[in-house]
Amino acid sequence: MFTRLSTTRRKVAAVATAGALLAGVVTAATVTAAQAAPGCRVDYTVTSQWPGGFGADVKVTNLGDPLTAWNLAWTFPAGQRITQLWNGSVMGTGSQVQVSNLGWNGRLATDASVSFGFNGSWSGSNTAPTSFTLNGTPCTGAVASPTPTPTRTATPTPTPTPTRTATPTPTPTPTRTATPTPTPTPTPTPTPTPTVPATSTFYTDPTTAAYAAWQAASGTDKTLLAKIAQTPQAFWIGDWAPAATIQQDVRSYTGRAQAAGATPVIVVYAIPGRDCGSYSGGGVAESEYARWIDTVADGIQGRPWIVLEPDALAQLGDCQGQGDRVGYLRYAARVLTEHGGRVYIDAGNSAWLSAQETARRLQLVGLDHAEGFALNTSNYRTTSEAKAYGEEVSRLAGGATYVIDTSRNGNGSNGEWCNPRGRALGERPAVVNDASALDAVLWVKRPGESDGTCNGGPTAGAWWQEIALEMARNTTW
Repeated sequence: MFTRLSTTRRKVAAVATAGALLAGVVTAATVTAAQAAPGCRVDYTVTSQWPGGFGADVKVTNLGDPLTAWNLAWTFPAGQRITQLWNGSVMGTGSQVQVSNLGWNGRLATDASVSFGFNGSWSGSNTAPTSFTLNGTPCTGAVASPTPTPTRTATPTPTPTPTRTATPTPTPTPTRTATPTPTPTPTPTPTPTPTVPATSTFYTDPTTAAYAAWQAASGTDKTLLAKIAQTPQAFWIGDWAPAATIQQDVRSYTGRAQAAGATPVIVVYAIPGRDCGSYSGGGVAESEYARWIDTVADGIQGRPWIVLEPDALAQLGDCQGQGDRVGYLRYAARVLTEHGGRVYIDAGNSAWLSAQETARRLQLVGLDHAEGFALNTSNYRTTSEAKAYGEEVSRLAGGATYVIDTSRNGNGSNGEWCNPRGRALGERPAVVNDASALDAVLWVKRPGESDGTCNGGPTAGAWWQEIALEMARNTTW
C-alpha cells in the first residue's frame, strides 16, 4: 500500500501589492449627490521560485459595490507566462493575462476577497506586476472621493417683451437607478461533525502487514512487533485500485470497526498531482476526483475520523497537474462529512510552512465542512514541537482543532525525511482532553511501511521488517 512522504521545504515570498480606483463618471448634470466610486486591491505573492519557474498566489479585494462575477487583468512586465492556474479560469495569451471566476466563487461582496494561485514560467527576471484591473477598474487599493456633479447654473430670467417667450423647461436629470443587490447564495448549513467521546478507542485492524508479521514472528521479534501490530493505525485509500474496489475496502474496514465498537481512522490519498511525482506520486485524474470521492464515501459505515490528502495543501502550487486543488479539498471535505466522517485536512508539518501560511491555506479551503487539520503525517517532528505549531495555526485559523501523527516521532527527527534510521515509535493513539486545540494523537503513518526507495527501503508502502524492528527497539514503552 502506498503511503506519502513529507519533505521539508521553505517558501520564498515576495509580495507586491497594487490597487487603484476609477472615479464614477457623473452624466446627470442636476444630480449633486456623490456617485459610488469603485475600487479594488490586489496582493500578488510569489510563494516559490526555481530556475525557469515559479508559483504565486493572488488575492483580490473588492472595495466597490458587490459583484456577481469578476475578471482580473494584468500584463507581466518581464514576459512571464502562466502554465497552470487553480481557483479561477485563465484567458489571454502570453504576458497579457485575464483570470475570471469559477462557478462557485463569483460573488464578491464589498470588502470581501477572493484568491487564486498559479504556476508560471520566467526567464531573465521574475519582476512582479504592479498594475491590475478588476472588471475594467484599475486597482490602487483605495476608493477615491467621488467627483461631485456640478450644480446646474440657473438660467437668467429674460427681460419681458410684448410677446413673452416661454422659458424652455430644462431636460430632467434621469433618476439614478439603484443597482440591484444580488441575492446572496445561501450558505449551506454544514452537517454536524460527530464528536467522538473521550472514552472512545481507536480501531486496531487485524489485516495490516504489521499484524501479519507479528503473527508469523517468534521470540524477541514477536514481542517487538506486537508494539506495532496491536496499536491502532490508519487505513489508507487511494488510486491503487478501482474506485468501486476502494469503496468495498472502506465498507469492510469501517464495518469491522463498527462491529468492534471502536473508531476507525481513514487516510484519503488520491489528489491529482499527488506528491508532485515523487516516491508516492500518482492520484486520480483531475476530471475524476469528485466522482472518486463520491464513490468511496458511499462505503463509509459509522463515523470514522478522516485525514484528508496528506501534503496536498502544503504542496499547493509546487508542481503542475494539480488542477483546482483547493476546490477538490473543499468538495472532498463536504462529501466525506456528509457521509459521517470527522474530517481533518492535512496541513503538512511544523518544519514546512510558517504557521501564518498554513492558516492562510486552510482558510482558502475553508473549514465549514471539516473538524480541523492534521499535522506531522508520516513525519518525525516531536509531539511538543508539533503541538506548539498546531496551537499557533489554530489561533490564526479561528480556533480550529487538530490531530498529530505520532507514529514515528518517539525520538524526534534527525533531519532526514525518507526512511531515516534510528527512529522510535511515538505516543500511542488517544483522544486528548486538555485545554488545547489538540483533539487526538494518532498513528496516521503505519510504522514499518516504507517511505519509498530511499536509504535502502523498498517501494512506498511496502512492509520493511528491518526498520520496523529498529523503531520498536528504540521505543521506551
